[in-house]
Amino acid sequence: MNMPPIVSPQEWEAAREELLVKEKALTRARDALAAERRRMPRMAVEKEYRFDGPNGPASLRDLFEGRRQLVVYRFFFEPGVAGWPEHGCGGCSFLAADFGVDEWHGTNAFLRDGDRIYRTYLVNSRGDEAMGSTWSYLDLTALGRQEEWEDSPEGYPQTPPYQWWNLHDEYGDAA
Repeated sequence: MNMPPIVSPQEWEAAREELLVKEKALTRARDALAAERRRMPRMAVEKEYRFDGPNGPASLRDLFEGRRQLVVYRFFFEPGVAGWPEHGCGGCSFLAADFGVDEWHGTNAFLRDGDRIYRTYLVNSRGDEAMGSTWSYLDLTALGRQEEWEDSPEGYPQTPPYQWWNLHDEYGDAA
C-alpha cells in the first residue's frame, strides 16, 4: 500500500489548513442548502401515529412536549435486525472516538500500522457538524438552528450562536 508521508506536526498542520479552505467552502454550500430547506412548503400530517413512550402510549403531538420542533430518528430495533433483541442496528448505534479534548470538540481519524498509531485527520468547529450531529438534524428542520448567522425567512426566531444549548434536564418549561 502506497501511504502518504509521515510529517512533522508543523507540516501536518499546514496540510490541514490547506484542506480546510475547501472544507469551509463545502460548509457554506451546506448552509445555503439548509437555508433553502427553511423555505420548503409544509404538509399537514393527518395520520394518527401512536408511540410507546416512557410514560406509556403517546401521540405524535405528545412527543413535542410543548416544544415547537421535533426530530424523530427511526432506530432499527426489531426482528430481522442483526443482533435483535440484545441490541439495535449497528449503524444506528455507531459513535466516533475522542482525542485532543483540549482542542474543544472535534472528530479525529487514526491509522494503526503495526504498533504505531497515526493521527491522519481532524475535523472540528463547524466542520464536524456533518458527522451526524444535532446541528445536522437542526439544519433539516423548518426553523433551523435559530442562530443569528443563518439565512432564514423574515421574522424567524434567532439567537447568538451556541447560546441555546442546554442539557436535557435544564430546559424546564421553555417552549
